[in-house]
Amino acid sequence: MSRHHGTERVKAGFYVNRDTWAVKTLSGKAGGVLPGEASSRWLRVPTLLMLVFAPLMGAAYAMFLPFIGIALFLQFIARKSVTAVKSIGQNALGATAPTMAPGAAYFEGQKTKKAEPTSDESVEARLDAIEKEAETREQ
Repeated sequence: MSRHHGTERVKAGFYVNRDTWAVKTLSGKAGGVLPGEASSRWLRVPTLLMLVFAPLMGAAYAMFLPFIGIALFLQFIARKSVTAVKSIGQNALGATAPTMAPGAAYFEGQKTKKAEPTSDESVEARLDAIEKEAETREQ
């Protein structure tokens, strides 16, 4: 097995990218140029080894595909759960956060208490006090 880099002219054969596991087949007498950048690393695999290696890769893929599907489904559920919990937490914090806005002026005044209902005697006594005060001011 020989090592090569992308954009390098090589002879015909099977080449595996060591980073992405992509397989490139170059045929003919002249071979060809390996795809990718000069930093991509390729490994030339002998034909007999490729005849054994390719079915094994396919079998491994077929065996682990159900587990990969289950893992992806669980990852999807976990991400949705985390997003939902974060959203609930943010909404709860937003509801309990103070509504004060620095720099804003509130000219509404203070809320006053409503007057309590009074009895008729206290109303009469107040009216008499107001009448007496009015008479003293007139004089």
